[in-house]
Amino acid sequence: MAPPTQSRIGAGSLRRSHVTPSCARTSRWRCKSNSACTSGSRTAKSPIHVHMAGRPSCGSMRSISRRHFGAREPRVTSRSTQARALVLCGPTASGKSELALTVAEAIGAEIINADSRQIYRGMEIGTGMPSRSALRRVPHHGYAIVDPVETYNAALYARDAAAAVNDVWRRGRLPLVVGGSGFYIEALTGDRLLDRPPPEAWLRERLRREAEIHSPEALWEWLSALDATARARVPHGDSYRTLRGLELALTRNRGAADTAARTLPKAAAFRIAVLTLGREALRQRIDVRVRAMFENGLLDEARVIRRHAPHAPALSGIGYAEALSYEDGLATWHEAIAAAQRRTARYAKRQETWFRHMRSATIVSADDAVAAANALTHMARELAAAA
Repeated sequence: MAPPTQSRIGAGSLRRSHVTPSCARTSRWRCKSNSACTSGSRTAKSPIHVHMAGRPSCGSMRSISRRHFGAREPRVTSRSTQARALVLCGPTASGKSELALTVAEAIGAEIINADSRQIYRGMEIGTGMPSRSALRRVPHHGYAIVDPVETYNAALYARDAAAAVNDVWRRGRLPLVVGGSGFYIEALTGDRLLDRPPPEAWLRERLRREAEIHSPEALWEWLSALDATARARVPHGDSYRTLRGLELALTRNRGAADTAARTLPKAAAFRIAVLTLGREALRQRIDVRVRAMFENGLLDEARVIRRHAPHAPALSGIGYAEALSYEDGLATWHEAIAAAQRRTARYAKRQETWFRHMRSATIVSADDAVAAANALTHMARELAAAA
């Protein structure tokens, strides 16, 4: 496919910056089937339409409303008042979203986002957000809820996702948390998810890689979520002290659990499934997905973000930076795609390393999609029926 020459995404797909009250953010996580979202936010007044491109198997751009979903009958039979949730995590392009959709339809579950980039509005293509058909088939929570220039971190996620988990459970359905952002998942579960403190060299390398992906602002907010005293101790913008603080907080293996405990103190029981895929198969899926993103309008999406929010941290993220390098004449179309593919593969490798250290997690191979779906459905049914 030839490189695009003009934007196909309207400017309306990305709103200008504004301050969103915390109560409004929380209400936007609640999306009940066949009903308007709760009042107290813009979302309650009118549908939020976002332009989306499908995953590699999907085609054209789509305009959807997150408020309307097909009805689902409650399937939770447990009499427990404590919320229970299945967490499905794994590296990018491992098939999490497709498997989650299969499981959710089988048992009447609702999907809750655990991807730190898919919360942003106007980034549907570059983050691989669920397609329009997926959003219509199963209720989804926490997707495209804030603008790219808004501040959103693990602490806010822990609060909002916890509220969504409990809301879904109270309505008689099983919450299915899906994503690849390990520190978001840690913040939500409130557990000591790492089996042991990571080796110092490995942790420092991981944080160095995180600094390549995320802005200094995002890293500082992450530290603030992990360690409540960091805001007073670490100057804003001090990259060295921010990374050192993250290293200490993660080594102590606390932090995010402290944050989540304030919002969800033993209020939910989580069962974690880690999806794995053979290295070669995963790399092939990554290459296909990245190429499809470029062909389906990633450059257009990056142009819109830069036009309305030129300093948005998202522009340095995987895919967007490479697309704009083509736009700015710093790389050819094929060089930009190849660079994004390599960067995504490195990110997937770091995710795999992170998830290997999760304790009490069940490993589910995605090499056989049918077997994986059966295993996950069985786990979900056990949770839904637990006394």
